[in-house]
Amino acid sequence: MRKFRILSIDGGGLRGVVPLVILKKVEEITGKRITESFDLFAGTSTGGLISCAISIKDPLNPSQPLYTLDDIMDVYIKRGCEIFPQYSTLANAIHKVTDMFSPRYDTSGIEKVFRDVLKDYRLTDVMNNIIVGSYDLANNIPLFFKSRIARNDFARDAWLYDVCRATSAGPAYLPSYEFNYPYFGEHAGRNCIDGGVFVNNPSMAALAEFSKNFKYYLPDSSAEKDIDYNNVFVLSLGTGSFTDHIRKAGSEYKGELYWAQHIVDVMMRGVNRATDYAMNEMMEPGNYLRLSISIDTEEHSKMDNSSAETTQYLIKATNEQLISNATKMNSLKALLNKMQL
Repeated sequence: MRKFRILSIDGGGLRGVVPLVILKKVEEITGKRITESFDLFAGTSTGGLISCAISIKDPLNPSQPLYTLDDIMDVYIKRGCEIFPQYSTLANAIHKVTDMFSPRYDTSGIEKVFRDVLKDYRLTDVMNNIIVGSYDLANNIPLFFKSRIARNDFARDAWLYDVCRATSAGPAYLPSYEFNYPYFGEHAGRNCIDGGVFVNNPSMAALAEFSKNFKYYLPDSSAEKDIDYNNVFVLSLGTGSFTDHIRKAGSEYKGELYWAQHIVDVMMRGVNRATDYAMNEMMEPGNYLRLSISIDTEEHSKMDNSSAETTQYLIKATNEQLISNATKMNSLKALLNKMQL
């Protein structure tokens, strides 16, 4: 069996600059575009947007991706404030009340930015295979958008705009996203929220997708009955997490209002760590690498913080904690070396 390489990117809103810095380093190390180094991209929320955007074929040159990593980074740096506007002190005070009854942001900003980036491209317009997770409230099920299925069923060849809006509809931040997406036995009318509620780190979902359908992904292995996991590799990229701890004294007597403000972050961290544990147990030694950063201030960890200060903080932290860390970079270089076809 030939080598198969998976890139997984977590959710995390505008903290998506973290995996983009890492991916730029990967391109520097390999001398190749990201689309050449991986076979399957998996993403949740902001990771779904990155996975889709970096995979779109250039219509004028289908053998090349439409966007560079710098193009996508510019979207986060220059247009993040359109998706998540920064409010004045007075407006923030008002929002603390209104946020209890309605999403914090309207959809005008994210609609404009996503339309500009994703245009009229579909799942079949990507160079690599992709899998993006969302949660469908209408059917009460996890929903995964897969280029593999889209290539075999035109009715499920979803617009990338719909895919990315569905996976990015973070509860409390943005309204749920409604659109039609048919599948046997399910209501076609979907009402989706951010995939981070159940699969913020999609690396295990990607590994399961490959494991069940490996003959599709590696047609030259059709005669083989078993997968050689020595030849399966996963690079899992996080978007950072706040390093503070919620201690008993701070949570013991808290109620709905307190937990409504904290439970999403707790769930995301828990899912991320549980998935990382499972991946380490499942994967062959040296074939799996998880890279992320620690964020030491709550303000900089907010997924909707579009301030230039926070963006630069995240980029600097990624460079200091990962790119300038010899141990981390040696692990990355070792994985990339093993992955070479």
